[in-house]
Amino acid sequence: MNLINIKSVESKEKLREIFTFLSKSFYEDALSHKEHYFIMSERYEEMKEQYKKDKELIIYIEEAGNIVGALTSKNMDLKSKKITLGVMVVAESHRKRGYARSLIQEFEKACKEKGIAHIDLGARFRACPFYINQGYKPKLMVQVFDFAGIEDIKKANIEHLEIEKEYQGETYGFIIFNIDGVDKGKINYFERNVPTAQAQYVFEKDL
Repeated sequence: MNLINIKSVESKEKLREIFTFLSKSFYEDALSHKEHYFIMSERYEEMKEQYKKDKELIIYIEEAGNIVGALTSKNMDLKSKKITLGVMVVAESHRKRGYARSLIQEFEKACKEKGIAHIDLGARFRACPFYINQGYKPKLMVQVFDFAGIEDIKKANIEHLEIEKEYQGETYGFIIFNIDGVDKGKINYFERNVPTAQAQYVFEKDL
């Protein structure tokens, strides 16, 4: 088995190349799985911000001159020793070879070396088993926008899920629930029963 060579982004040109790979891969995955494609322009701004802070925490795998896997990060805070894993993608042609596991293990190693002790992230439902297998703890986040508020989420919480954190701004709010395990039904329930709701599983891990 060949060793997986993981690199840190070394230039703004490579950063743009990584973004192109990530956005194209996400688009193709969305089509393949009949999911909504979320425009990734904001992700590129996050990548550029992290590049300024510490480009060693944006990593990728390249084979034959082509990027086949990448992981980005954001919200690095050395004072609180926290960081958010932004986006991780492996090309469909290179999946089930341990590339994603290698990327996240390299990322965790680099975080530890920099004194970062806590990682959080959000993931599509089909990626949940992977993060659970890597030791990440899941929580359910339900977001609401515009005219809807977190009281709408609370009214729909018929299972009496425990609230860990809540926030309500003028046009945006969210609730994070503690849960025992991941269940696609919970996502579907909140999105059907709460106006404007977007629900997803988020994960965290102490290093």
